Amino acid sequence: WPADVHVIGKDIVRFHAIYWPAFLMSAGLPVAKRVFGHGFVLNKGEKMSKSVGNVLDPFALADHYGVDQLRYFFLREVAFGQDGNYSPEAIATRINADLANGLGNLAQRSLSMIAKGFEGRVPRPATLTEADTTLLARTDALYPVCRAAMDKQAIKSWLDAVWDVIGDADRYFASEKPFDKALSIERKSTILYVAAEVVRQLAILVQPVMPSAAAKLLDLLAQQPGIARSFAALGADGRLAPGLQLPEPQGVFPRYVDPTAEAQQTTGQSAEQQKAAKAAKKKPAKALA
Repeated sequence: WPADVHVIGKDIVRFHAIYWPAFLMSAGLPVAKRVFGHGFVLNKGEKMSKSVGNVLDPFALADHYGVDQLRYFFLREVAFGQDGNYSPEAIATRINADLANGLGNLAQRSLSMIAKGFEGRVPRPATLTEADTTLLARTDALYPVCRAAMDKQAIKSWLDAVWDVIGDADRYFASEKPFDKALSIERKSTILYVAAEVVRQLAILVQPVMPSAAAKLLDLLAQQPGIARSFAALGADGRLAPGLQLPEPQGVFPRYVDPTAEAQQTTGQSAEQQKAAKAAKKKPAKALA
């Protein structure tokens, strides 16, 4: 104290922005440099309240969807400072579209190809094309954009910027086609090097939101804890070392599948039919006449 930013709920802004600073000043103590009032997570458009009975259990949601996935959803879906709604469908869409099909798919495809075609070692890039340098330049430029957004608590803007580059990287991978057998080994190694380097920087940038998942990505890139995982390693100075041995690639962001829908698909029965079947099994059989 004094805090660079004092984060409080919007319903108590008056106390923390007027009365509390007045108390501190009268006591000769420093006040917070900034006060930021955050919004509420709404349930079907209504503020959660015990009296209304619409309170959610955040631990149950985290157990169901995953801690990193749930944190990512709320910080990407809702502009920090405003109210935000949630729904199971919206959470599932973010997990599958942004994480499983976005960052996770980019990492899985590039690292799997490195494992199969380069004995699990970071390939050495050859001459970079305009497409290569453009993607690397956009990735290198992310940190100042994210830093400026975070200085204003614009967390959604920071994540939007990161996922814009993920979209660019997905399009780069699809257009450059490192899976094309007609490509030279030099070109294929360059594409996969660029993709892996982009994943490295993206993993560092998403650490504050998804520390566990980001750590797994950086483990797959053989980046040791410490400086190699810090913001200081971002940009051209921290590039992946060609020849670095990588561990066996693994999926980091599994797709979310609704357990009820999955059970229904497996059995061919609706949830109501399954309940009825279970109830029928519990009834004692009628005695024979």
